[in-house]
Amino acid sequence: MKIVNIGKVLFGCLFLFGLCQATLCQGKEVSYSDVIKLEQSAVTLLKAVPYRSTMTNWVFPERGKEPSWKSILIRETVRPDLWREVQENFSPASVRRTEVVFVGGNFYQKLNDGPWQLRQLPPPPVALPTTAGITASRPRFEVSARLIETLNDKNGMISVYETKSKSTKEEGGKEISQIATSRVWFRLDGLLVKKDFELETVGESRILKNSTVYEYEDIKIEAPIP
Repeated sequence: MKIVNIGKVLFGCLFLFGLCQATLCQGKEVSYSDVIKLEQSAVTLLKAVPYRSTMTNWVFPERGKEPSWKSILIRETVRPDLWREVQENFSPASVRRTEVVFVGGNFYQKLNDGPWQLRQLPPPPVALPTTAGITASRPRFEVSARLIETLNDKNGMISVYETKSKSTKEEGGKEISQIATSRVWFRLDGLLVKKDFELETVGESRILKNSTVYEYEDIKIEAPIP
């Protein structure tokens, strides 16, 4: 098991404990930066424990309509050299499924119902150059956060926070504003339970959403047989 930053972990647990006791503050504003730090601490904890995350992404042509695109990404991680990913992309015309497994330096890939193939690890992403001819100002941010509720479920005591961030910038002589809303569920020990995210651009009907669920039991990965 990896050694994590003890300071970050203690901060997360103590911060959660204090806010869980403040039940009278539920639904009231809290510090945006503190919630962001709490989420960063949770991400640090993920590096030290086996976990499964299931992220579902949607693109909605407008609010209230059926999604025009959907994808599901399942990632299971036991340690840095032992992980598995399954991604399914859904569109009105097709479904595409990709599964990859990384075991002890070997990278296996399977497309749809095809055979397993042993492949080289994909190269790291290449940084793209800045697009020329587009001038954009530094964005202005308006942020807020609040504790929605504390509750008990199979994971024990859960604290639910909501953050909102509005960024506004000028691009090509036009002012563009985007509103990002996140709702995050934390366990008392600081681990993530769930995160919902929504992004909308003011003046546009299209909305992007995703939801990620985290699990920490029965994580087993074996090398496939090509």
